[in-house]
Amino acid sequence: MTHASLTSIWSRLEALGTSDFMVLRDQSYSYADLADAVRRVCALFEADGLREGDRIIISSKDDFASVAVFVSALFHGIVPTLLSSETRHDRAKGIASDTDCVAIFADPDLIADWNLGVTSHAISSQPAKTGWFGHSRKQPLSIKDLPEHGIAPRLPPTDNSLAYLLFTSGTTQAPTGVQITRRNVLANTATVARVMNLNEGDRLFNDMLLAHADGLVQGPVLAMTAGASVIRAGGFAVSRMEDWLNSVRREGATHFITVPTVWALIDRYALHNDYFDAPEMRLLMSCAAKLEHDLWTRIEQRFGKSLANEYGLTETVMSALYAGPHGEMGAKGTIGKPVDCEARLDPETGELQLRGDNIFPGYWRNETRTAESFTPDGWLRTGDIVRQTSDDGFEYLGRIKAIINSGGLLIRPEEIDEALGSHPAVLDAVTVGLPDAEFGEIAVTAVELCDDVNEVQLTDHARQMLEHLKVPKRIVVLEKIPRGDAGKAKLQELRSLLANRVSESGPTHKGGPVAAEVTKIAARVFRCDPADLTRQSTPDTVAGWDSFNQMSLFLAVEQHFDLRLPTRSLAALRNLGDLTDLVRRSKE
Repeated sequence: MTHASLTSIWSRLEALGTSDFMVLRDQSYSYADLADAVRRVCALFEADGLREGDRIIISSKDDFASVAVFVSALFHGIVPTLLSSETRHDRAKGIASDTDCVAIFADPDLIADWNLGVTSHAISSQPAKTGWFGHSRKQPLSIKDLPEHGIAPRLPPTDNSLAYLLFTSGTTQAPTGVQITRRNVLANTATVARVMNLNEGDRLFNDMLLAHADGLVQGPVLAMTAGASVIRAGGFAVSRMEDWLNSVRREGATHFITVPTVWALIDRYALHNDYFDAPEMRLLMSCAAKLEHDLWTRIEQRFGKSLANEYGLTETVMSALYAGPHGEMGAKGTIGKPVDCEARLDPETGELQLRGDNIFPGYWRNETRTAESFTPDGWLRTGDIVRQTSDDGFEYLGRIKAIINSGGLLIRPEEIDEALGSHPAVLDAVTVGLPDAEFGEIAVTAVELCDDVNEVQLTDHARQMLEHLKVPKRIVVLEKIPRGDAGKAKLQELRSLLANRVSESGPTHKGGPVAAEVTKIAARVFRCDPADLTRQSTPDTVAGWDSFNQMSLFLAVEQHFDLRLPTRSLAALRNLGDLTDLVRRSKE
């Protein structure tokens, strides 16, 4: 199969001029902006003496600045790793050391916190006399050392040289890097664009995390290779679902892509049915986890648009199998058929195995894990158990490994275990995934203690060590974690034990003022000190207030006050005061 080259993509990028490349909540960037950024960042690479194949780290809360540096590296033959701005010092230091990182491009506070001892360039959103691109902007951006004039990128060939590294998870001492080559990324972006019918001038709504392949590669990188625009609306949260969904139509999106968990939340809590009604909207997509058949059907019936599902891993760039309404896709409710790659079933284990141009060559400097991840004849072991369907597609059955898939985010339990095990009061920690209707699974950790410490304190410790999406939803103290004779945790027994303990927990005292009771419940759900909460507390001011915990709070309040609150009022809650007022009205 013939793929586009970096040279052809760059030529089209330059030709698109004032066409939108990235549309954010408060600002838009054109392809001319992107081209100018690439030239000037490439000039900075040269000024720093970076050679082809050198590794850099990028981390910023600023989406366009992060993407501009990443794309510049791709075009210039530099190998970038994009990390979440929540990445902790030990993890960043481990990745920098493991990759022999020669430069970082990051927010100023991260540069100071990480102190990696390499060339550092601050990505800043502070106002300046002129914007990044030489003309004033309402909210100008800058990389402080960016040269005034740029140079053309090197545009290396489409081959098996590294394009980028993504560190999916792992302990801080042993991060695991997925190597993606230029051939991999150009092959898979071509396939996904064709399957999605994504063309020049289309507008792709993708608001997933840039530190993960589904947000980065399936968002701005895919849009760039197709000559399309990518729309990012500040990240999904139940608390602002209506404005987030309204932006889909407001920005003229032609394609909308998110994960099954968000689709489930939209199905349950969205107030209206017309977010995708615009005639330009052609396709709804789901990725990162299996989309259940019933939810799939409800979404299509409610919104009157076709929905497709992608199956893939970080190791496949984006996707490998596709299910949905179009010719190359498999049946609804399955993980679909392979497109531009091959798939087979291991006859003994039922494991799905893949081969093709989109399959990564191996893990960064980890020959042992690479060898374990491929069969002797070169097929990738996915770790997923499947069953082949009559139309040569595949139906997902489960995982071989104990990885937790929470809302499309893959979490390795040992990463949480290590973080909590570093607390001086914790003797032992074991994390498992418990089933959840919207998120598929949630991470719950059992701990044994040698000193007095409560769940709030342990949660605070976890938040200091982990990205916020990886912090376990509950931490349960056990007298003894069940283990077998060989010392391995009895995971099935532990899951059952934790499920019972989590379901039993909840507020028992009733009868106080409504505001005080709501605050107590919120403190328990968010695992924080009640004194830190007020009527004005919002998801932006409370560390534990995410979409999962907002639903948990809503359900806990219903149970505590023996009420049935209007389901769709959940998405309209802006702060604790709104919830208190809703309870008072319902009691009346």
